[in-house]
Amino acid sequence: MAALTIVLFICFAVAGGVIGPLSSSATPGQASAAGALLAVCFLNTVVLTHLILRSRWSGWRLIATVFLVYYGVTTFMSQIESAVFITRLPPGILPRLFLMGALIAAPFSVLAVLILGKRKAGPADTEPNARLVMNAGEWAWKLAVIALAYVTLYFTFGYFIAWRSPAVREYYGGIDPGTLLAQMGTVLRNTPWLIPFQLLRAML
Repeated sequence: MAALTIVLFICFAVAGGVIGPLSSSATPGQASAAGALLAVCFLNTVVLTHLILRSRWSGWRLIATVFLVYYGVTTFMSQIESAVFITRLPPGILPRLFLMGALIAAPFSVLAVLILGKRKAGPADTEPNARLVMNAGEWAWKLAVIALAYVTLYFTFGYFIAWRSPAVREYYGGIDPGTLLAQMGTVLRNTPWLIPFQLLRAML
């Protein structure tokens, strides 16, 4: 676990060196930022290690899956929201963020699978797995529940945590209507596409 945490931390450092600084302004507290990044690397490693060791897949199939999961969750899912909401990013920043995520996820996916000994399938990995054998109806209602839960959490936490901050409201040019229901009414009036957009994100 510690080795993979260090590997992921190094991947961040190398990718950052390749991409270069994303901001021209100096950032104070670099030591604390490095500590926070190390903690994030550890938590990511814990989750991915669990998934890799429990997976019945191995080799390049598992590597590709780990890459898609890690890149999708940590980069794609967050940056598509940046592309939608944050319109004042400096030119070229968003593509560099997508590229940096790929430069982190690609080598880490390969090294994680190799270090955890999943380069080749074990005897138990070749047995049939019936857990994901579901008909279309079962897939549909499970995805619907996932999407509904995600959208509920997204707007609830977004309102009670982020939107209560005056700095956030000022940045997005919005106001606090006073209640979650009133805020949802504002969303439906001003940005009716936002709920379908978040439903789509939930199912990705």
